[in-house]
Amino acid sequence: MKMKSFKPSFSKPNILSPITQTLRVIPLGGVGDVTKNMYVYEYGNDIIVVDCGIGFPDEGMLGVDLVLPDITYLKERIHKVRGIVVTHGHDDHIGGLPYLWPQLQVPIYAQKLAAGFLKSKFSENKLPLDKIKTTDLTTQLTLGVFKVGFYPVAHSVPDSTGLIIDTPVGRVIHQSDFKMDWTPVNNQITDVKKITEAAKDGVVLMLIDGLRSERRGMNPSERPIENTFFEIGNRTQGKVIITTNSSSITRIQQAINVAVKLNRKVALIGRSMENNFQVASDLGYISSPPGLIIANEEIKRFADDNLMLIMAGSQGQPGSSLSRAANNDHRLVTFKKGDVVIVASDPIPLSMNTYYALIDKLSRSGIDVYYSDIQEHLHVSGHASSEEIKLMVSLVRPNYIMPIGTTFRGMRAFARLMKDLGYQDDKVITLDTQKVLLVTKAGVEIGEHIETQNVYVDGLGVGDVGTIVLRDRQVLAEEGIVVVILPIDYQTGRLAGEADIISRGFVFEKTSEELLADAKKVVDSALSDHKEGPLDWRFVRSHIEENLEKFFYEETKRRPMILPVVVEV
Repeated sequence: MKMKSFKPSFSKPNILSPITQTLRVIPLGGVGDVTKNMYVYEYGNDIIVVDCGIGFPDEGMLGVDLVLPDITYLKERIHKVRGIVVTHGHDDHIGGLPYLWPQLQVPIYAQKLAAGFLKSKFSENKLPLDKIKTTDLTTQLTLGVFKVGFYPVAHSVPDSTGLIIDTPVGRVIHQSDFKMDWTPVNNQITDVKKITEAAKDGVVLMLIDGLRSERRGMNPSERPIENTFFEIGNRTQGKVIITTNSSSITRIQQAINVAVKLNRKVALIGRSMENNFQVASDLGYISSPPGLIIANEEIKRFADDNLMLIMAGSQGQPGSSLSRAANNDHRLVTFKKGDVVIVASDPIPLSMNTYYALIDKLSRSGIDVYYSDIQEHLHVSGHASSEEIKLMVSLVRPNYIMPIGTTFRGMRAFARLMKDLGYQDDKVITLDTQKVLLVTKAGVEIGEHIETQNVYVDGLGVGDVGTIVLRDRQVLAEEGIVVVILPIDYQTGRLAGEADIISRGFVFEKTSEELLADAKKVVDSALSDHKEGPLDWRFVRSHIEENLEKFFYEETKRRPMILPVVVEV
């Protein structure tokens, strides 16, 4: 088979002093964090980036939709960045690219399915598609001093790969999400032969998926899930609703197979579900007989016992299709007694509360809900458990090894696991947040601290919500707000009437009239300190805030947000 090769014209050899002959490995996400995966490899005048994912907000990030890696380090060195290499098509590895690529504008290299997902996302965001380069398992990339090859691994989305990265200090294996499933639904097994061949001349460093280091044994096969879908669907009188990750293509294929057996039409609900299905179908990763898939608008034409809905929102995301339908807020889908919801995914750590809250909501409505806690063979993780991790490491035998895509708790469990394979603590790198790993032919060491912070997506805004805004939102949610309206004579600059105080989320005005009347006296007192000439309202507002904050805390032990508003009359 002819080997495919991408060789950017700007590649040039590096002439480096011994001091600069160091490979710098910089996690911008994915270390101490399950999501937001993004890794930088830097040597001299060349940088390559592996993955660019999204994270999900925790409960303190009020109003935030997504969390992105901070790419300030890359923007400051944009002249060095040779490309972004993608390991697979899950959003925690590619979802950040539509938001961050416009600031980098470098080539993206991805296997066929991930490239298809990215082109769909880029089209939706009106971004150019020509920078997305489709690779395959024979591709050899030359990106500055880096040479990158691919090998297939089993995971919960087709076309998942590990990377063989040749650098001037030695070979690095970047093993993102994987497992050792010998009977995968999509027939893509982890290629142990290619991995062993890649490792035979030595591997200086291996980065590896450590998410399930705490789980003993090996993952079971996903094949029994299809039979579970069939058994539940076969006894269901109403609609069968299956919810899963929209990029879990093999799980969606299993649902479609069951729909054919049960003679049910299939509607795909949710924009991400529809888009990913269309991409996977066009590229040949999903097959369905003609006439099986119906448009969402046709749902009302079919009896409930003739329908299967495959819906986005398996993590209970508030704005998802499943959540809206559960709250009777979906334009086309309503749930009723007799319907069954099958949750074919487990909650990620940050989604635990919303996941179970949605199951509670559905259960309260009298709908039968099946999920992993009560039903076997509904979900199998795409991440290797402890024995699979040990097998992969045994195949590679790297000099140094570093867990990625996991929590700090998971990294410590990984380090304990590696002791079974004879790795001492100094050979297992549990990198702290914002640290650089320095790799030379002599060994590795922890380098300097790099300042990063989360970048938040809120609606259409990217990065315009920061820690100050989130702090204000937290205060509003926990303590409420007090608005002080000050009528000002625009000619004299003096107070033209009595100040008005409005409380929202702090105290109920009708039952707190005395408190608010005393607060008004505090405002009057603050104003009386400035009797002569036009008032400096910037100073006066600050003075009112300070006095009211102190007064309310003394009276209620609460700290509402104080917002003085000057109105000219």
